[in-house]
Order: sequence, then C-alpha cells, then structure tokens
Amino acid sequence: MKPRKILLFLAILACNMALAQQPAAQLFKIPANKGYVEPFSPGRPGVSVPVGYPENKGIVSNWRDKSKSVVWYLYQKPGSYELSFNHTVEQGKNLQFELKVSATYANSGFKGFTKKITFKGTGQADSLFAAKVDVPQTGYFRYELKPISDPESAIKIANLTFKSLKPGGQVNQTDYQSSPSVHLSFSTTDQTTKAYNWIYEEILVPEGGDPLATYYMSLGFFRGYMGIQTNSETERRVLFSVWDSKDAEHDKTITQHDYVSLVDKGEATTVNSFGGEGTGGQSYVKTANWQTGKPVKFLMNISKQANNSVVLSAWYKLEGQDWQYVASWRAPKEQRLFDGFYSFIENYGYTNGQIRREAYYYNAWGKEEATGKWINFNKVRFSNTDGKEGQRVDFEQGVSPKYPDRFYMASGGYTPTLKTANQIPLSVSQMNLDLKPFEDRIALALKNEDQNKDKLKKSK
Repeated sequence: MKPRKILLFLAILACNMALAQQPAAQLFKIPANKGYVEPFSPGRPGVSVPVGYPENKGIVSNWRDKSKSVVWYLYQKPGSYELSFNHTVEQGKNLQFELKVSATYANSGFKGFTKKITFKGTGQADSLFAAKVDVPQTGYFRYELKPISDPESAIKIANLTFKSLKPGGQVNQTDYQSSPSVHLSFSTTDQTTKAYNWIYEEILVPEGGDPLATYYMSLGFFRGYMGIQTNSETERRVLFSVWDSKDAEHDKTITQHDYVSLVDKGEATTVNSFGGEGTGGQSYVKTANWQTGKPVKFLMNISKQANNSVVLSAWYKLEGQDWQYVASWRAPKEQRLFDGFYSFIENYGYTNGQIRREAYYYNAWGKEEATGKWINFNKVRFSNTDGKEGQRVDFEQGVSPKYPDRFYMASGGYTPTLKTANQIPLSVSQMNLDLKPFEDRIALALKNEDQNKDKLKKSK
C-alpha cells in the first residue's frame, strides 16, 4: 500500500474510532401529565384540561378550554436540547399553539422565546419537533403550551422528549406537583425552664401569598396544631386539632380511653374527628375570614388534670376584633407541658403547587408555668420536605429581609432555595397580656365538659 493511501486509511480509522467513542445523544422523556393548568382556577382538576391529577393519569387529553394553557416546570442542567412533543391529533385537524419557554430563576442568563407550532392531525401517534433550547445555568424552566386555535378535545399529548446535544445534560420533572412543606421550630437564647403552660404567636400572610389549599400552621406541639387555612375563594378557616394518644386507624390496641374528648367549644366552632395523619379531634371556625396584610394572633393553654390528662384550649384574634375562643380538648394519658412550638406552610391541595406561598411568623412567646415569666422565642431551626437535587427545592426560610424582627417562610414558585439567619435579638419589650379572661373561659369550659365530652363518640 502506498504511503499516501496508508495515511488516508489511518486518518479514516482514527475518525471512525473517535466517533465510536462519542457518547450517544441522551434522551429525556417527561410524562405530559406532570404539568399544571394555568391560569389556575378552583374546582375539580381536569374538567376542561386534564393534566395529571391524580398524577398517574398518564396523558394530557380532553382539552376543550382555549383560555387554559398547560405548563410544565422542569429542572435542567446546562446544555443544548431539542424539544419534541409525542402526541396524537384527530385525522384532518391541524391545531395551532404558542410555545413559550422561560426561566423561573432571576439572572439565569437564559434567553426566553415564544414561537408558534402546529400539530397536524394524522390520527396516529406522532412526534413534532418544537424548538432548540440552550440552557446556560442549572435551574427550573417553564414551558407553556397555549392554544391559538380551539383544541376541540382533538389532541392527546403523551410526552415531552428532550434530546441532549451535549454530554452532561439533564432534564427531569419533579416527583410531585405540590410545593414543599417548610417548617420553623422555635426556641430561645434566654434562660428558660422549657415548660410553658401558655404559648403565643402571630402570623401575617402578605398580599398574593395566599393560594387556595394552603395551611399556615402557627402553634404546633406534641399533641396537635393550630393555624389558618385558605379553604376556598370565600372561606378561610382557623383550625385547632388534637391527636388521640394512639392512632385509631393503625393501632389495634386502642381503647375508648385513648381518644381525645371535647371539653367545650365556641359558638362559631365546628367539631369532628379526623384521620389520615394520626387520629384525633378537630375544631375549626369557618367564618374566621382572616385577611392578607393583617396579623392573626394565636394563644393556647395547656392545663394539667388530676386524671392523667391535659386540657388544651385555643383562641385567635383578628385585627380590630376581640379574642375568639375556638375550643378546649381533653388529651388522655398526658401530663406534659409545652416545651416550645413549631410552625409550617403546607400545600394540601396539590393542583396549584407552582404558586408561591408566603407568611411571616413573629412575636413568639411561651409562659413558664413555674415562674410565670414570658419567654421570647427568638431562635429557629429549619426543616423541609424533599430538597433533593432536581426536585422541589423552591423554598425560603429564615429572618425576613423585609422585617428584621420577623421570621418568614415561602414555598413554591420554582425558584432557588434561600435560607437566611436563624436568630433575631431577644425582644426588648415584655409580653403584656391579661390572662384572667382566658383562665375564666377555661374554668367555664370545664363546667360544661359533661354535656360535651360524648359528642364525638358516634364519629369514631
């Protein structure tokens, strides 16, 4: 073989070997049901645009509402990607949509874009190349598919497929479409016995931080919790629940002596038993109608009783109104006092987990039973659900950047994690609250107990 042919042969061989060593393009397949309907509206999900509630629904279908978009929030690492939709459109129907791609992180360097795409109806499973997407930084990215023509229930979308054009790419949906739960556990840098018979805190939900199906828990303790909820567009509850000493749904050794019992309740309070997260007694005020931008104050008492039980009583106060009594519950097999409390934000509705929830938690106190001294809780410990890379890491916790004497929490929005300081200075003012009216209400509740304690038996 002549030298020139040998060199050419070697060059071709080296090129083929190099090509053989290159990794195959990665494909990332996103189930289409891992999306949201926007704009969000309450009611049964999937009525006009089914998008995966429950999350195992599988496909986007039955799309009849031209005013609704389907939006996916996806976690991506830097790289270049080709996006395609795997779909089926009824024979002969061509449907136009607007595809809008944007970053949810500020200063991500991502250049968002909008383009029109057409799904052509063949009646068969098909694939449509939609766009090339260049991602400069790791983060969440928003993909909105908005109808231009009437969808007419003619389209079914099974998957979004991303072809990574560079090594090291990654695209994934989060495991759940809810928002992460975030928690603050309160303590103090002051000297304390850590045995409180009264606890107190205030919550303020800022305007826009109140999506439906949000629970802002204020006073969480070893046998229950108290807080506020956004239950519907017209209903906002105050909720106070106490657990049984055993879980009636899972513990076969439970007896009637393990159940909590109602001592007394306010006139506007509804009571019932509950399950699903342990069992117990629940009390709530449907007509509380708390408002954003205004504080809600919470007060709770625990009173030891002679028969190895405690009575737990709760009140709330809205701005410009008097204190409102919620209820008193007797918790059996208990003599423990409060040693502090914790607060959280929880999305219990799931269908709007892409919307940011936020609240300020502040002016937190506990009154020592032994000394009668009010102790200011000025320190917190953070915790949260999920938090794994590529999952729901969109939460904030710590001292508020806006109010340095308040802690705050936020959840949802597909934004970066942010944790600030976990401590504020001890309050320079003392807690000043006349407890006599509350003590008198507890005494009255105990007098009324005999007529109330059996009210939940039928529901257990």
